[in-house]
Amino acid sequence: MTAQAAEIRNVVIGTAGHIDHGKSTLVKTLTGIDPDRWQEEKDKGITIDLGFANFVYQERFRVGIIDVPGHERFVKNMVAGATGIDIVMLVVAADDGVMPQTREHLEILTLLGVKRGMIVLNKIDKVDADTIELATEDVRDLLRGTFLEGAPVVSVSALTGQGIDQLWARLGELIEATPTRDVAGVFRMPVQRVFSAKGHGAVLTGIPVTGRVRIGDNLVVLPGEQKAKVRAMQAYHSAIDEARAGHSSAFNLAGIDHTLVQRGHTLCAPGVFEHSRFFSLSLSLLASSPRPLKHRAEVKFHVGTSELVGHVHFIDRALLNPGESCICEVLLEDPVVAGIGDHFIIRLPSPPITLGGGRVIKREAEILRRNEPDLLASLQHWAAAADDPVQRAEAAVLEAGPMGLTRDGLAARTELSASALGPLVDQLLEKGVATEFGPGRALIHKDAWMRARVRLVEILRAFHAQHPAQVGLKAASVQQQLGVDARTFAPILLKAVEAGTIDQRGDLLGLPGEGGKLNDEDRKVVERVSAQLEQAMLNPPTLKELAQAAGTNQQSTQNAVDYLVGSGRAEVLPSGVLFGAKALEFATAETVKFLKDGKQAAAKDFKEILPTSRKYLIPLLEWLDLKGVTKNANGVRTLK
Repeated sequence: MTAQAAEIRNVVIGTAGHIDHGKSTLVKTLTGIDPDRWQEEKDKGITIDLGFANFVYQERFRVGIIDVPGHERFVKNMVAGATGIDIVMLVVAADDGVMPQTREHLEILTLLGVKRGMIVLNKIDKVDADTIELATEDVRDLLRGTFLEGAPVVSVSALTGQGIDQLWARLGELIEATPTRDVAGVFRMPVQRVFSAKGHGAVLTGIPVTGRVRIGDNLVVLPGEQKAKVRAMQAYHSAIDEARAGHSSAFNLAGIDHTLVQRGHTLCAPGVFEHSRFFSLSLSLLASSPRPLKHRAEVKFHVGTSELVGHVHFIDRALLNPGESCICEVLLEDPVVAGIGDHFIIRLPSPPITLGGGRVIKREAEILRRNEPDLLASLQHWAAAADDPVQRAEAAVLEAGPMGLTRDGLAARTELSASALGPLVDQLLEKGVATEFGPGRALIHKDAWMRARVRLVEILRAFHAQHPAQVGLKAASVQQQLGVDARTFAPILLKAVEAGTIDQRGDLLGLPGEGGKLNDEDRKVVERVSAQLEQAMLNPPTLKELAQAAGTNQQSTQNAVDYLVGSGRAEVLPSGVLFGAKALEFATAETVKFLKDGKQAAAKDFKEILPTSRKYLIPLLEWLDLKGVTKNANGVRTLK
């Protein structure tokens, strides 16, 4: 296989280390490519922005390499590059040893979840053997307790080529041992660079973090919602038909205004990802952090290729001390796309010091409530599921509650492709973790209805505590507070009533033994309102008229009405009209008597037996139909 035709392996190598320790020279020696793209970098002799290069490993496959800046002022660019790294070469100059950016880069790499790497002790041509030994011990001390503890240390001179063969051997072992990126997810790529190529249009570059995409596929740029179609693609300067997670790729896109796109935006498949200003996080503060982190503290938030200003919102505390971890939320000043499980870094705005980092739990729609144990437990479940697609799917279904999630909704919530979700859903169904319910075949977690019934009791308990005189709360109000639709509410209510957990009192719901606790004044109001309803019979007064007749305010009158309805002494018809129980008994008896022996009657005929106006007559007749007393066929009623 020729170098040009070598298969692209979706593994990315990156450099890290202090300024002027020879990272760019090392990359050029390995690849023959100068990663310093800008003249300013060449003039100053330092790397300001990310540099990209590639090489062919043993004539088998092509591997990408990122050269990151070492200067403290450009750490934000280093973070942007490190988010795509699978293998790191931590470069330390033998004549300098471990320096401040060496330590900070190592901390950042750890926080960003890099798992594999090696140490390149560079510039050995400038020192003697004793100095090399001391520098090696210095590095080993630095690496103790980190992911690079025990990693190979290779001594080289990038300038003279000394030790490069040994470096190639060690690098090859790491490449062989590193799993390639999973491409089963939905396509997403944080944008590194954007420009317009003459005769071709907009070009966006970066390293896709999930999924794959082919020429002709539709994509979207977020934020901004610009819709695009893939016109052509390159990886390492070669045309490709498919780009995959872990390829350093360039996309020529149709339909994009490149002036509206910048580093930090995201190119992704449509319909799954959304930008947000709110993200729940699993955050760890470095033990070396110079200070604790306070609730609402301002930070620089680095995720993907973005650097944003945000504030840390703690959920269960007011302070996070160095070395501690917690679940929290970040409130950003500008929106960004961040996926489930993405690694992030937080730094002080001034002085620019790395404080800590961790992983994104998920996108949130708003500021999360504080000191909510159930919310914290849910976020912990999500955090544990970041790398397990089955757990992630279960967490999403459980969070959806009794409303459930369709399969399309589950794909959007979990950021997993439809093809990947199919087997996961089958597992949930086979294990009995979830069921599919209703005409939309929503996936509902086995614990969802139980939790809904617990919440139902909590709603009613709070209502009774606040309104002890009222018999119960209207079912529609309970449904609204539960946050479900009527289709979902019906089985929840049925199960709760069958279990004796709650009482259904007409249109009111209450807890057994609760409600209807009247003091002397409440009882007097109830009896006065009841007397008014009995006197009015089939021409009931309004709430205002009842209050005036009872000599009290409308709230007290409403409480009395609720009590009467809950105790069966009155009823609110579906039309909203209130009748006393005796009036409804009278209407029922008179109707049965009127229609006996197979008689039929139109609505106007009922005026003979029901002394009321049309305003109340039609609701009464509809109520009789609903109760099964009468049957309405094209406006003509008979006994049912």
